[in-house]
Amino acid sequence: MSTEPIPISRLDGTHKRTQRLLIEVADVLGHKWHPVILAQLLNGEPHTFSELGSAIDDVSNKMLSDSLSTLQDAGLVDREVVSEKPVRVRYTLTERGHDLEAVLDPMLRWGREHLAGEAIARSDARTSLRRSGAIGGEVADE
Repeated sequence: MSTEPIPISRLDGTHKRTQRLLIEVADVLGHKWHPVILAQLLNGEPHTFSELGSAIDDVSNKMLSDSLSTLQDAGLVDREVVSEKPVRVRYTLTERGHDLEAVLDPMLRWGREHLAGEAIARSDARTSLRRSGAIGGEVADE
């Protein structure tokens, strides 16, 4: 089996179909929180809403709820009501969702190789700006 990448021109019958397919994939995976949620569900599912919220840094409940609904509509996540009172819901990946592991792994590998240092530098810069009062309007206590 060859390890050479398949040219994009050979992935689909027409250039127009390839573009549409890439747009559809980007629509699902291009959202900031979707790959994070999918990766979390790949790491030991099922999860309740609160477990996902606790495990994913900086995501608001509304954004998590909206993202889970979108992923469910895309057929990647299943939602199961576990108990009625209080309402508890568990989220798991569908077979389609599990198939995305083959996509997420190379994305993470590429990010570690090409973005990890930049992401840390950006995060450090934001932290410095917050402490100086340039972001958020207040100086953080240290």
